[in-house]
Amino acid sequence: MQLPLPGGLSVTVPQLLLASGIVVYAFAVPGDFKYKLDALGFAVCHQIHTHSITLAGHQLPLCARCTGIYLGAIIGLALLTRLRSRSIKLPARSLFPFLGLFFAAMVLDGTNSIMQTLGSGFWETTNLTRLVTGGLSGLAVAFVFYPIFNMSAWHRNSARLQSVLARPIELLPYLVPTALLLTLVFSRADWLLYPISILSIGGMLALLTMSCTVFVLIATRREGKARSAADLVTPILIGIAITLIMLTLLSLGRASLAPYMADNPLGVPLVPGLP
Repeated sequence: MQLPLPGGLSVTVPQLLLASGIVVYAFAVPGDFKYKLDALGFAVCHQIHTHSITLAGHQLPLCARCTGIYLGAIIGLALLTRLRSRSIKLPARSLFPFLGLFFAAMVLDGTNSIMQTLGSGFWETTNLTRLVTGGLSGLAVAFVFYPIFNMSAWHRNSARLQSVLARPIELLPYLVPTALLLTLVFSRADWLLYPISILSIGGMLALLTMSCTVFVLIATRREGKARSAADLVTPILIGIAITLIMLTLLSLGRASLAPYMADNPLGVPLVPGLP
């Protein structure tokens, strides 16, 4: 049964119920808006204060590296949706050394950060290096996730047999806005607290929802069947619901470990909600 919406759009009853359930869940989570963002970050990020950026006297819901990763990812996905809509081909082989370098930089800096915490390390890992290497890695992830999602979602007659990246020069439209946003973050302007929190958590939710939606499409044998955006509404809504349930369970699971981690030396938060 189709229910008409303004603008000539329509929605099915199951879609309306799914969307309503997601909205109700969002409001049902206790705490104010910032607490809800912090709780989502708590599910996937260590949130160590010394490894995080503080704006307007409040710690961001994700550490500096995770903030960079998901900001890079959401910029990459947003631009790919605009510049390479429905493209299903992975980046050209000539681009993989660059993307590999982006990801390797994060891994190396992360490894050095762990060694530094333990009393050694080859260089000083700072929140700036965490943010930058995370941003580059997030871009690399977006260039892989996006075509894989499109391959799983779109019918061959609706997809575009086009690489998301064909030449190294095509990285520039993605690197420039990412660099500008990361620079803005490190300016530490107070007004950035909510915009950066929303964008970084949004990037995390986008990647997880895409992954869960691909799983839904495969589980329901609907992969490669969508011919229009309307065909993806239900799988995406289910993907959002699965993502929120998964994050809730992860957050509750981590909080349940609090009694056993009271003396953790790294300063890992034990409950959601950051100052």
